[in-house]
Amino acid sequence: MLKKIAFATLFSSALLLAESGVGLNINEKDLEIEGIIDSRNLKALQTSSTVFQADINFLNENEENKLIGVGLGATNLVEGVEGLEATLGAKFIWAELGSKDFTAAPLMGKVRYTFPPLMYNIPPVSVEGKLLYAPKVLAFGDSEEYREFRANVDVQVIESGNIYVGYRNIHAHYDGIGNYLFDNSFYAGIKILY
Repeated sequence: MLKKIAFATLFSSALLLAESGVGLNINEKDLEIEGIIDSRNLKALQTSSTVFQADINFLNENEENKLIGVGLGATNLVEGVEGLEATLGAKFIWAELGSKDFTAAPLMGKVRYTFPPLMYNIPPVSVEGKLLYAPKVLAFGDSEEYREFRANVDVQVIESGNIYVGYRNIHAHYDGIGNYLFDNSFYAGIKILY
């Protein structure tokens, strides 16, 4: 049931706004689906240089461990460095760790650099890093702390499609379980932009 809700939310949210995308990344053990909604092409929301981004992800590590995240961030270009964007925001995390539920609202920081166009028609390349952190005050119930680090490199192979490789490290600290390493893995994926 949880999978059906996550899939329906991701795909319906991707169709609602103009500049959005859906991504799928996998490795030998994990499956993750991501949806991104971007306000760049919505004239009603785009009244300043700040771009608002909403994202949702569903990570299925195994039958017992699942994670859903819903976030909102504000993105701006960093002055003085062409191609560099910085995002600040927050995300709500709900995870199922065996028979326990984990909830937190970590603060989020993201940096994305798109390299300038290269010679010989090499497709655009971007590097991205993301950090999420929730101390005890932003963790709910028996949850005590949440940390997540991600880094990825993507290449735009067609106008509306990127391929990427990345690394993620997710820790959920829970009362009675301690510091639980939810995921520590490399992955590859594709992203379709609308």
